[in-house]
Amino acid sequence: MLFGIPRSSVPNLYVLGVAWDGSSSFRRGASGAPRVIRAATSEALYNSFTEDLVDLREAWSYDDLGDVAGSTFGEIVERVKSIVTSRYLGQLFLFLGGDHSITYATVRALKEASPEGFGLVYFDAHPDLYESYEGDPYSHACVLRRIVEDGLVHPSNIVIVGVRAPTREQIVYAEEAGIKIITASEARRLTELNLSFDRAYISFDLDVLDPAHAPGVGNPEPGGLSTRELVDLVRSLRVDVIGFDVVELIPSYDCSGITAYAAAKIIRETLGLAARGARRPG
Repeated sequence: MLFGIPRSSVPNLYVLGVAWDGSSSFRRGASGAPRVIRAATSEALYNSFTEDLVDLREAWSYDDLGDVAGSTFGEIVERVKSIVTSRYLGQLFLFLGGDHSITYATVRALKEASPEGFGLVYFDAHPDLYESYEGDPYSHACVLRRIVEDGLVHPSNIVIVGVRAPTREQIVYAEEAGIKIITASEARRLTELNLSFDRAYISFDLDVLDPAHAPGVGNPEPGGLSTRELVDLVRSLRVDVIGFDVVELIPSYDCSGITAYAAAKIIRETLGLAARGARRPG
């Protein structure tokens, strides 16, 4: 698993699955994704080098903490917080979703565990800024609204990339709050993604990709980025990554594992990005 990175009792990388899809609004099945994503990162398929020739085996050692599950979203939030806050000493966290609501739980946990603030880079076809969706304020369509209103990340330190399914109310809210939105069309023309903050959590909703590159997602939206375009944006970042997630993979809709392999590629290149500031255990 994980590109041949060695497992360790003193890791600088933790992997945690969050098997939750109770906040999904369309397709369900993301709770089964952590197992599939793990399988897609197999060293039997991939070597340990990124495109920039970072050897992940030299940069990282990891511990897999298994999967968190629960019958309510509140249980998920508390279990993720308990695990993260009991272990965090500057290590990188990789979270495997789950629907996109899990990002509220993971960001909240890292906010409580980390002594420093951080920004949020949010790759998604949707702004996820509804006040409530179908009566659920913790729907995956409301994630960023809850993160902002609960004071987890300052809105001026949030960048949403790849948006192509907005609503007027969400765009108005983003403009008033100071959240930066980069549309899919704008993102495709970028050669570099510049940020105003030095530390970041990165969230990858796989529906930021066009369905041709990621058919197995909860809310597919045509007109998105290619896997190549997304990887190039990730490689352009100059930021200290404190954690990241990959969410919204629905295995039962994933033709020939296309989406899972895209997820593996994203994880590998993001680990390469994070290795620039990798913190080895003492």
